[in-house]
Amino acid sequence: MADTIRQLCDDDADTFLDTLDGETDALDVLGKLIEERVQAKSFEEANKAIAQQYWDRAKKMVARQEAISQTIGHLLDAIGETKVQHPLATVSRTKARQKVKVVEEGEVPTQLCKVTTRPDLTAIKAQLDAGVNVPGVEIEIGNPSITVRMK
Repeated sequence: MADTIRQLCDDDADTFLDTLDGETDALDVLGKLIEERVQAKSFEEANKAIAQQYWDRAKKMVARQEAISQTIGHLLDAIGETKVQHPLATVSRTKARQKVKVVEEGEVPTQLCKVTTRPDLTAIKAQLDAGVNVPGVEIEIGNPSITVRMK
């Protein structure tokens, strides 16, 4: 139907859209879709903000657990016990664990370092665009996108 209307309007974009609007609900549907897209974007932003708040709260709870654990350790030290059976839980004091702390990364011998390599997608794309065959890769065509600008 849109092609028929376009032909009748001699490819005049404004006339085509006015006629299409009068003959169909296409522009009304487009308006509803734009409203839903804007709403989905605002929901996305709100959900990200809520997720950040929960992440921040979770980090505080981790710090709280650590502080409580340290306090329990001080209590065990004060009463001179390494293990206490309580109706809620059995609490045990363990030895401090050793862990490695790198203070100067550049001084660590290379045989004790991990090297991670991954393809440089920007350089590969440049090579492919220049007509160079790059083994092990291919161009993947994504979906066309939509741009919505609010006035």
